[in-house]
Amino acid sequence: MHGLIIRSFEGFLRNTYGAAFWEDMVSALDAGIDRFEPMFHYDDALAARLVDVASARLGKPADGLFEDYGTYLVAHPASERVRRLLRFGGVDYEDFLGSLEDLAGRARLAVPDLDLPRLELVDLGVGDYRLSLFTPLIGAASVYLGLLRALADDYGALVVIEPDGHVKGADRLSIRLLKADFAQGRGFALADDGTGAAHRGGR
Repeated sequence: MHGLIIRSFEGFLRNTYGAAFWEDMVSALDAGIDRFEPMFHYDDALAARLVDVASARLGKPADGLFEDYGTYLVAHPASERVRRLLRFGGVDYEDFLGSLEDLAGRARLAVPDLDLPRLELVDLGVGDYRLSLFTPLIGAASVYLGLLRALADDYGALVVIEPDGHVKGADRLSIRLLKADFAQGRGFALADDGTGAAHRGGR
């Protein structure tokens, strides 16, 4: 697993549950690692152990932990770069959904060896969509579930998103966009020039 992903998950655990919790995690892992380096690559089994230990320590199912992590990637100030990458895809939530298939490519422009899930979005009409995730990464669908729900709040959209099974090698999510401008979205600037002039998204 790419170190950037596992380091981000470390940040989620640290910032959500505190430094003492992370120190306990490191002790339980017993892998000779105090923190993960973003540009290294780590064995998938170590990443799986990290999730298992966190889930056990918190008494929380792994899927719920992954969903919280997806929310963190959008909502927490420490993840502003990730939020910016996502929000760059569209001026509203519908526009953002249309850009999802390009997300992995945009991420690789920043980190060439970062392998995110391949996404396929099908527009079923009348605000209904089906998102398929092709990836061997365990828990990816739950991460995207939390991420997409948090992005809906970020845009101010009213959206219902639910798991939709596993079909032909892909985990699927069903997305129903009920109202694109349901509430005031968070402000968003393409570039932080100190003036707040270059805003996009947010109403």
